[in-house]
Amino acid sequence: MSGSPTPHRQPTLPPAGQTTTRAVLLMILLTAAVPVVAKWVQGDFARWPTNALSLLASGWLLWNVDRGSVLAWRVTTSLSIGLGVLAMLVGLVAGQGAWGGWIVTLVGLLFVGCGLLLVGVPDVRAYLDSRWATWRRGKSRGGP
Repeated sequence: MSGSPTPHRQPTLPPAGQTTTRAVLLMILLTAAVPVVAKWVQGDFARWPTNALSLLASGWLLWNVDRGSVLAWRVTTSLSIGLGVLAMLVGLVAGQGAWGGWIVTLVGLLFVGCGLLLVGVPDVRAYLDSRWATWRRGKSRGGP
């Protein structure tokens, strides 16, 4: 043992906005996955290949948003807001006769909210701007 004290290293904090961005992306994925997984738990595997492929495509799209793809971000925000509004409208129409329609309306609101968080929260935008710059540098050097 040497007489010099070991330096204490401060744990590195994630970049500003990373936690918020990943939480929003995870919320989008979970909101899309819960109905599918609920069907599987109930034993309804009628369209499992289509559902599994849809979940994989959603995960891949959201992963690319976090990696810095502007196109993936645009597709994600467009789908979240557009289909969220559609789900809200369908839920409101169905909600007149059944309580399940109100759940669909709330899910639509959740999708719209997540899409707006990706667009309007300054920490998320700053984090995504830094990721976009990294993505562009990697593409200009011929990286993946």
